[in-house]
Amino acid sequence: MEAKYISNQPFLTEEEKSEFERQYQLTANVQKTYAQIILEIMMEMGIGAKEAEELTGLNRNLFHHLDELGGSILKRFVISIGVGFELDVHSTEYILESCGMRFNVNDRLDRAYIHLLEEHKGKDIETCNAILRDLGVEGKDMLGELERGSYTPRKK
Repeated sequence: MEAKYISNQPFLTEEEKSEFERQYQLTANVQKTYAQIILEIMMEMGIGAKEAEELTGLNRNLFHHLDELGGSILKRFVISIGVGFELDVHSTEYILESCGMRFNVNDRLDRAYIHLLEEHKGKDIETCNAILRDLGVEGKDMLGELERGSYTPRKK
């Protein structure tokens, strides 16, 4: 359905449309998706889906299906990955930005997530959730899968 105020007459020439398409194709793959970024990090770190599950508290299926197009990811899942993979706040925000999200330093929850990434690097998900609890974060914003039952820390 077109707006009535838009003329039905073509405005762009075929050359202009072709040039737009050429420019689009040059940049279409420049910005990576969150899935591509996470898969590259996992490959670089030598982490498979099973170990990613142990490190992040997230369901292994999330990591098995990362390469499927579409879908979205929750902010707390990205933070779980950042904490579990021991990423810094900048790398984690890079993943967030690939999902169309950012940290908002004026938001108490985001500030708590940033605090974890900056001040508690290397701690497991269970410890980080205890820190979040102590900072007043609600249960629905905790890291890892919330429905899967008790978390089993990774053996080091």
